[in-house]
Amino acid sequence: MSSAADLAYEFIKSAVMSGEFRAGDRVKEELVAEQIGISRTPIRTAMQRLAAQGFIEILHNQGARVANWSSQDSREITELRAVLEAFGAGIAAKRIKAEDLDELRELSRLMEDASAEPTFANFERITELNSRFHMAIIAASGNARLADVIGNLAHPLLVQRKFSTFDSNRLARSMSDHCELIQAFERGDSDWASAIMRAHILASAEQTA
Repeated sequence: MSSAADLAYEFIKSAVMSGEFRAGDRVKEELVAEQIGISRTPIRTAMQRLAAQGFIEILHNQGARVANWSSQDSREITELRAVLEAFGAGIAAKRIKAEDLDELRELSRLMEDASAEPTFANFERITELNSRFHMAIIAASGNARLADVIGNLAHPLLVQRKFSTFDSNRLARSMSDHCELIQAFERGDSDWASAIMRAHILASAEQTA
């Protein structure tokens, strides 16, 4: 069974990744304790862990808040994602299973459907689906350590960025990249999958992939 600190860690991390806790929001120990029914001591332990991973910031005499990454942070993480996710995509191309491909096709289809009508709710939906798409590829690689690294470092950036900043051309390009990635996986072409993923992420230097 998970410890109280583990429960607090998963609760806060999930709230950050889902967007319930947004960049700059205070993360109050007493409210978390009330919501999950534990004392504040393990929450402090969880917050130290989350701060080390970049999810939150702990400020002297001000408590904790969700990290609001700078443009430099974003560039550095984008460059790191390009390397790590291209590597993961290359592995996935050789290991991906039929059910993994079905999941990617369905996520791509849902993003295409949502992009047809540019509403705020649909952009939020695309952002969430896009995160799932990228993490599904890493999961398909079968490399658990890679999944941990990307999940703990790069994934919060996917949540913080939004597709609402995209124009129609950039949105269409992103959707096209996803389709091409799926084609590379269908053919088992590691080089193609890696190249597309790297280009896809680097194209997001100022926006979301």
